[in-house]
Amino acid sequence: MVYTPRRYFIPAAVALVAVQQASATSLYYDPVTDSGTTDEISSKFPARGAEVSDQDCSFTVEVDPTLPDITTISTVTVNYTELLANTTAPTEAVSTLVGTVVLCESTPASGADQDSYATTTTTSTSTSTTSTSQTSTTSSSEEEPNCATGWEDQSSRKLRHTPMSGRRLQEKMEQKRKLESNSNKDIAKLEAYFGSSMETTLANLPTVGVHTPSPWPGPYWPTYQDSINVIWSPGEPSAAEKYATAFGLDVTDFMDKVSKDNGIDSMSSHTVCSSDTDCSSLTDGSSCAIRTGQSSGYCIPTWYGICHAWTPAAMLEEEPNCAVTYNGVTFQPLDIKALISDVYDGATVTTVFTGTRYNGGTDSEDEYGRHTNDAYRDLNPAYFHIAATNMIGMLNATFIADVTAGSEVWNQPVRGYKVYEQTEMTLEEAAQTFYGLEEYPFNAAAKSIVYCKTRLSWIFETYTDGGLVSSGQVDSYTTGAYYYYLLEMDDSGKIIGGEWVYDSDDDHPDFIWFPKAKPSADTVTSIGLSYADVTMLLEKSVACDGSSSGSVSAASSTSGSESSPLSNSASTAGSTAFSSLPGSASAGSAPFTSSGGSNTDENAATVAPVTEGPFATDAPVSTVTNTDTTTAPSSATAAPSSNQGSNNYWNNQGNNYWNGHWGDNSNQNGQHSWFNWW
Repeated sequence: MVYTPRRYFIPAAVALVAVQQASATSLYYDPVTDSGTTDEISSKFPARGAEVSDQDCSFTVEVDPTLPDITTISTVTVNYTELLANTTAPTEAVSTLVGTVVLCESTPASGADQDSYATTTTTSTSTSTTSTSQTSTTSSSEEEPNCATGWEDQSSRKLRHTPMSGRRLQEKMEQKRKLESNSNKDIAKLEAYFGSSMETTLANLPTVGVHTPSPWPGPYWPTYQDSINVIWSPGEPSAAEKYATAFGLDVTDFMDKVSKDNGIDSMSSHTVCSSDTDCSSLTDGSSCAIRTGQSSGYCIPTWYGICHAWTPAAMLEEEPNCAVTYNGVTFQPLDIKALISDVYDGATVTTVFTGTRYNGGTDSEDEYGRHTNDAYRDLNPAYFHIAATNMIGMLNATFIADVTAGSEVWNQPVRGYKVYEQTEMTLEEAAQTFYGLEEYPFNAAAKSIVYCKTRLSWIFETYTDGGLVSSGQVDSYTTGAYYYYLLEMDDSGKIIGGEWVYDSDDDHPDFIWFPKAKPSADTVTSIGLSYADVTMLLEKSVACDGSSSGSVSAASSTSGSESSPLSNSASTAGSTAFSSLPGSASAGSAPFTSSGGSNTDENAATVAPVTEGPFATDAPVSTVTNTDTTTAPSSATAAPSSNQGSNNYWNNQGNNYWNGHWGDNSNQNGQHSWFNWW
């Protein structure tokens, strides 16, 4: 990983102190991506769902000169070893043992839908810790203390209300000058885009937010499956073949271009293979992918794909609902999702990118469970909390998160967040509880600490066809993770830094980003895919109506039908006509912000949706050739080899796959059963 330390060069001779300084978690000393490749989707975009060079992920680290040498801080006796930061997250609220309750709400029971707060809402939802946070200038300490605002009570906020000595006043003024001379550049990006300041006072930030309409689920069109050349519905051509046929392009030439752009042939520099055995020595989760009609292919990591294109399309474009016939070719909703996703990969889509991509490289964990690599440890949890609560909770906007901190990139469109626990502590309490130290070592400007437990919910991938948002089936494709972190507070209750703790040291968002706007209407990608043509198909599919051009008919699709080749119930596109909801509630034509959200209580959710998604829809067997068997590949499509052999698709996702991409292992029990019959 390329990075540039500023202000201080850290020599190897002071390794221990260097780790301490490099681990600064003040918002004002965060690593900042400086590669110059973050402003639009391209082959160099750091959020790209494939390999990018270290140069395109380079970042700058500003070293905080005020941090103490951690080796000089005395250790103390730990009263509750189960609360140490390098252990697993406690099952009971931290406030039952230490600290002062700010917010404490029970999470759903094990086996229940962990994302029910997000999956049963019909309007944009946000709940602030104070009902007057945006309109009242009254100090929250003057309000009646309660579960949400109790941390402002005199008894727990002594620092604010005690007389300030001349020395402390001088320290505060010096700190104020330092904070004014330093700013968090990622927060500045958000403020520049939205045209307003980000709220950083914890008491004013909503504790729950749900973005509506939800982004729509779809595949990430894996590279090893030859991208949109994949046959996802048995007996039907791929989306790429359909497009070329309907719009008068040479089918073979167009599909070859697709493969060279984002499919198997784009990986020609990788190890040549004829079976998964040839890829077994690799440690990147590669599978042997072979195009139809070929005897050899390339070892390709199965996480490679165009998630960086599906996700913004799912946010900005309305979801296809019905099948559309054009020039005698019937496009199912999933075909149109393929085409619109590929457009977003090849178009000029401007972006706001925050955080840094961990691109592999040297990393280790210190005795407190903290990663030493700046890019791995980033995002700072303080920035994560500020961004999520401002964007979703206050601005009715959403974003895309790489939900795994490791080197794989899993971009997921975010649906909502909910804070379940906030416990305030003094610096001494936090230092002793989480690190076994006498003094808090990670932010010299901090005056108090608030421990948080927050759920982030996102949409995951599926090959299920139909209008999944309008039908409500999107709830089955919503998952998430609980994040555990410390927020470092200044004396006025503002968030100035943070630390990941417990499982979140390893599993937390790597970066977050979002598209600024749709592609230009006249966009034609390098492979010849026309945004105007795809938009025409999309509009007809959304409206479920006919057309006077090109003999377009709105044959209704199997809304939400499971086109899974993993079962015998996979539907053949267009074989049966089902009624479909007219229109779509998926995504508006405007950028991802939703209009006219209402503030409702998080308990408004009363219906329990299906927990998680039917994973059997997510690996189209019709596009996979097992080179260890005699199974014939589907015609006229890509046929990645051996992905259901000894190295099956789901076993090639890397160490972080289950822990980050699909959310919590503990809450996925019902999802794993399909392994038994696959």
